[in-house]
Amino acid sequence: MAQQADVVLFNGKILTLDARSSVAQALALNGERIVATGTTAAMLQRAAPQARRIDLGGRTVIPGLI
Repeated sequence: MAQQADVVLFNGKILTLDARSSVAQALALNGERIVATGTTAAMLQRAAPQARRIDLGGRTVIPGLI
């Protein structure tokens, strides 16, 4: 079973900065770790019942920048 997320950022543009320069719609986090990236629907399915869900409204996220 896929690891559940306690925070899901969705409806955005997630720049993964991987070797293929992939762009995802959503990001799932558990604690301080990224557990998955993918479509909004797929990442919302990973959300635990009490998870915080953050609608990015189309904004861009670059993980790793603080």
